[in-house]
Amino acid sequence: MFFEKMCESVEIIISKIFNQSFNQELSQGILPKGKFIHYLQQDALYLADFAKALSLTAARLTCNEQAHQFMQFALGAIQAEQSLHLDYLKENHSSLTTNIKQSPACFMYTNYLLRMASTASVEEAVASLLPCFWVYREVGKYMSKTKYSNNPYENWIELYAGKEFDSSVQLAIDVTNKLSQAASEETKRKMISAFVRSTELEWLFWESAYKQEEWCL
Repeated sequence: MFFEKMCESVEIIISKIFNQSFNQELSQGILPKGKFIHYLQQDALYLADFAKALSLTAARLTCNEQAHQFMQFALGAIQAEQSLHLDYLKENHSSLTTNIKQSPACFMYTNYLLRMASTASVEEAVASLLPCFWVYREVGKYMSKTKYSNNPYENWIELYAGKEFDSSVQLAIDVTNKLSQAASEETKRKMISAFVRSTELEWLFWESAYKQEEWCL
């Protein structure tokens, strides 16, 4: 299947994501809370724009079933993530996004997705959105196998390693594979390129969160 080729194109990147300090420390339960809270706040801002990109892409899908699926992603698939964010933030007496701006990495990633959803082919748009599903599933499963006991981030890990999230990821993969079947070789090349770029931006997002980067001004 075409998705297998997409995965092959990011083997090195996904390995680097597994070995990032943020993810290694989160898996071990030793990630400083301040870094995790910063990540959650940025991820909440990211998810708001991610939902918009999903909606824009859904409107461009000609297959009603696929369009409905992407609208469901936009309306409900990220609800569990947002709920988990709120739970962690409330536990740590932190606000969600009040007076918080997107970090440079978050801004770069969301603007890329929104641009792809608006101006690229619908096949490329879907490919650019897929890493947010697939990378998190892979990270969740990896952490679930290597996590330490009494991990304060266990709920986060289990959300992305769970069956419900896995089902959403598989639906997104299925849409990608179906779109590739009627795509030209040039479009397939662009789909892989978009998939690689978004996977790189996933890496950058976690790297930025670990450093708690903000705009210098």
